[in-house]
Amino acid sequence: MFVYLCAGSVAFTCVAYELLLGSYATFLMGASILQYSLVISLMMLSMGVGALLSKLFSQNSFSSFLGVEVFLCWCALLAVPLMYLSFALNFAPRAVLILFVSCLGLGIGMEIPLLSQINSDHKTLTKILFSDYAGGFLGGLAFPIVLFPYFGFFRIGAMLGLINAVIGLSFYFFFRHQLTRNKTMWAIIVGITLIACGGEFVFAEQLRVGMESYFFNISHK
Repeated sequence: MFVYLCAGSVAFTCVAYELLLGSYATFLMGASILQYSLVISLMMLSMGVGALLSKLFSQNSFSSFLGVEVFLCWCALLAVPLMYLSFALNFAPRAVLILFVSCLGLGIGMEIPLLSQINSDHKTLTKILFSDYAGGFLGGLAFPIVLFPYFGFFRIGAMLGLINAVIGLSFYFFFRHQLTRNKTMWAIIVGITLIACGGEFVFAEQLRVGMESYFFNISHK
C-alpha cells in the first residue's frame, strides 16, 4: 500500500512540475505554445532516459529511490529562483529552463522503475501504474484549481519539493532496515532537505519580492 501511495504522490508532483515550468517560462519569456511544447516534449524524453538509467542503480533500489527524491527536492527548490535570475540577468534563460526540465525528467523517469524493483511482485505492477496515472490526473487538476490560484510560482516550487521531501522521509522510516549503508547520513540529508523546502515555502514571497526589488526596482508597499 505504501508503494502505491508513493507512486501516486510522485506522479502528482511530476505533472505539477511540468505545468509549473511551462507556466513560469511563459510568464517570463512569452510564446506559451513553444514553452509548453518544449517542457512537455523534453520532459518525456528525459523521463525515458531516466527509466533506462534506473537499471544502473538496481542493486540498491532503496537508496537509489531515496537519492532521487532528494535530487528532485533540490531541483524544485532551485528551478524557479534560478530561472528568474537568468531572466533578470539576460543570461540564457531558455538554457536554464532546459537544464531543469531535463534534470527533473531524469529523476521522475527513475521513480516508477525503482518502485517496481522494490515491490518486485509482477502482479502489483498494474496497481503501481494505476496509482501513477491517478496521481498524474490529480496533479493536472490541482495545479490550475488549487496551486496556481492560491500560491505564487516560488511557493509552488517549494511546495512540490516539500512533497518529495515528505515522500523521502516517509520512505526512509518505512524502509530504513533495507538501507544497508549510511543510515545516519541519509537521515541527515533528508532532514536538511526537508528544512530547506519548508524554509523556502515559508519565505517564498519574501524571496520573490526581494529579487524583484533588487533586479527591477519594483516597489512592494
